[in-house]
Formats: sequence, C-alpha cells, structure tokens
Amino acid sequence: MFAWLKTRKNVQRNARQLYECIVLQARQPDFYRRIGVLDSLEGRFEMIVLHLFLVLDRLSTFRPASEDLARTLSETFVTDMDDCMRELGVGDTSVPKKVKRAAIALRERSTAYKNAMQAGRGELAEALRACSGSLEEQQLSEDASVKLADYVLACQDTLAQQDYSADPVPTPEFADIRAF
Repeated sequence: MFAWLKTRKNVQRNARQLYECIVLQARQPDFYRRIGVLDSLEGRFEMIVLHLFLVLDRLSTFRPASEDLARTLSETFVTDMDDCMRELGVGDTSVPKKVKRAAIALRERSTAYKNAMQAGRGELAEALRACSGSLEEQQLSEDASVKLADYVLACQDTLAQQDYSADPVPTPEFADIRAF
C-alpha cells in the first residue's frame, strides 16, 4: 500500500513539474509580440493547450507506462482552470461548466492538432489558425499560423529527443520561439 502511495505522489509531483514548465513556455512574450497570438485570456489559454498537447503527445509514445502521468497532467490542467476561473471571479455555479468546456477544448484541439500534424505543415497551420480564436479578429494571421506551425513541428522534434520514461521525468525542453 505504501508503495502505491509513494508512486502516486511521484506521479503528481512529475505532473505538476511538467505543467509548470508548460505554463512557463506558454507565457513567453514572443508568442504575443512576434508571432501575433492575441495577448488575452483566450490567447494564453490556447498557448497552454497547445503546449499541453505537445507534452501529452510525447507521453503517448511511452504507453502504457506513461498513462498515469498523462492522466494526472490532464487533471492538473483541469484543476488549474478551476483555480483560474475562481480567481477571475467567475460565479461558483458556472465554474464547473466553464471547466468542462476547457477540458473539452483540450480534447478537441488535441485531436485537431494530431490529425493536422500527420497531414502536414499547411494543415497544421490551418488548424492552429482555426483554433486560435472564436472570432475572426482574434484568429492568427496566415503568416503567424505558419510561423506557429513551424514552431510546433520543431517542438515535436525537440521533445522526441527527450526520454519521459524516467522518474523523475525531465523538464521538457521546447523549441526556442525566438527562432521563428
């Protein structure tokens, strides 16, 4: 029983560490200043979801060993969304609905990004543009979506060189956004 508790605690620690790195990368000012991602709650949410997708996609290559970590990482995202909404003053009765929408958005975008990455750079750029904003004026420009697609593909290559089967998991290294 104690071994299970220790393992669960290690998985939670690893998930928190990964999530903190994801959020830190998603907050890089160059996404908003140079690439053209809208510097808003929605734009920042999209960057977190994009980086979370990249890490979850990499973890999927270590199945079944990484399933607990991937699930706990997703749970950490949901908990963070809940905390953020409460900090923003969203009413207690609507927080669960908004958190559920955030979780659904993660799943939908993960599917869209995965399919687009398999189809190629152009499709990935279009998927990033489509997911970047619900209103036309919030969407990435075509040039920005191509730059972001190049960044995502570079991140995929960088993450592919990292081994996430160890405990503790390594800090994820993403591509340098300043190169795009």
